[in-house]
Amino acid sequence: MPEISTLIEMLEYRAENSGDKTAFTFQGEPTTYQSLWIQVNQFASLLLDKEIERQECVVIALPNGAEFFIAFYGVQRAGGIAVPLFPESSAERIMSIAESCGARLVVLPDDLSKKDELEKNGFVVLELVSLLANAQKQASAFQSVRPGDIAFLQYTSGSTGNPKGVMLTHVNLLTNMRQMITGMQITEQDVFVSWLPVYHDMGLILMTMVPFYLGVRTHLLAADLRSVRDWFRTIHASRGTFTAAPDFAYRLCLRHADALREYDITSLRVALNAAEPVRAATIAGFESTFGLENVMVAGYGLAEATVGVSMWTPRTKARIDANGLVSVGKPFPDVDVKIAEDGEILIKSTANSIGYFNNEEATKELFTEDGYIYSGDLGYLDEEGCLYIVGRKKNIIKHAGETIAPQELEEAVDAIEGVRFCAAVGIDRGRVEGEQAYVFVEVRGKPNISEWGYEMVLQIVNAIHDRLGFRPARVYLVKPRTIPRTHNGKIQYVQLRESYLDGSLKERGAILYPDYS
Repeated sequence: MPEISTLIEMLEYRAENSGDKTAFTFQGEPTTYQSLWIQVNQFASLLLDKEIERQECVVIALPNGAEFFIAFYGVQRAGGIAVPLFPESSAERIMSIAESCGARLVVLPDDLSKKDELEKNGFVVLELVSLLANAQKQASAFQSVRPGDIAFLQYTSGSTGNPKGVMLTHVNLLTNMRQMITGMQITEQDVFVSWLPVYHDMGLILMTMVPFYLGVRTHLLAADLRSVRDWFRTIHASRGTFTAAPDFAYRLCLRHADALREYDITSLRVALNAAEPVRAATIAGFESTFGLENVMVAGYGLAEATVGVSMWTPRTKARIDANGLVSVGKPFPDVDVKIAEDGEILIKSTANSIGYFNNEEATKELFTEDGYIYSGDLGYLDEEGCLYIVGRKKNIIKHAGETIAPQELEEAVDAIEGVRFCAAVGIDRGRVEGEQAYVFVEVRGKPNISEWGYEMVLQIVNAIHDRLGFRPARVYLVKPRTIPRTHNGKIQYVQLRESYLDGSLKERGAILYPDYS
């Protein structure tokens, strides 16, 4: 492959040299590189008819599927900046993001309710399916796309406050893709299988851009956490070799193990576990349950570093420290990681974002004086340079002078029968004891909680005490889906803490046991 300097050059190269090859298969329907390229150009032409300006933002709220890629790369082909969002975003959310990045164009599936509301507020709505069905022409010339141009904005899924649009240039993206290809030892013989959302970094960059770059076979599924059976079925049928998901997704598979054992997934050589804290129990349980050995590897990344920072090479046995933390491997090539005095992980790489769109203050706060970015994560490097993530800087619980990561409590609780999901937060009620650990536990539906709730809370308290040597101040059993999470599954600790303190958990009847206090 010649030296590719933009994502558009990448797609054009694939169309010219691998035109009849399948770029991806979605829900069993293949799309070739040539077909994708033609439709990307058609959509870009439509945008030029709308007088899109160079580096103008266009919001895209589309689900996994061919239409997403047509819009995403079509915006770039027309010289614009793609702004992908959660496809089920409300009209209010779409308008908020569009206003923050100055977008006037919004791409949606055919959705009359959102369209009407957006158009009433002055936005131009492009319903992709209808537009492509009537597209007849292609522009004779397109705006130039340069390596330093912003390719897309990845809006961070913060739990409170205004979301920030991480600017990722073509250079950032291609650099990180090459880093991950080398570090993960990805080859043209791999077969990718992904149900991760393509509007978000890991699902978009690692699980689709990297395969497009290499011309690797890719099977894409709908981004639905309930479709673990489809995920396994597709790996089985395609003899998939590479997949990725957050830890909770693999834990979900273990809960449905009996229904999944009929599928043979031993073709996998990499099951990347990243995007949230990786648990040793998940690795051991997943591999033993489904007949794998040294297939699940831990990785670490963040949007501000494009996506990938570190990972173990394939077939490496998990390394676990004395506190049960799983190492996320060594940094990828040309990624420099160091630890600040307060334990925060600092990262320097050509793949690092150039900052936050239209937010100079936040951009200045992102970088150190010597060019590293603040990750917001706490961790350490061992004597061999292997990275361990202790937790989020803002989510750490300070208990009696000790620094405790929420996942240490959560892992102890998740092992208890009847626990569906849990989250631990630090809460300071202004009393002499200071900040204390509060644990919120989603439980599986059983009647008469007044009869068994006390015993379960006692079991949870004892499990935490046995593991960490202290007892949480409060344990609340709550209804399923009470704990707020981002669209890609990360716990929103700040939102959980605030909903407890402001009484909204009680008001909506989310706390099952004990009585709110």
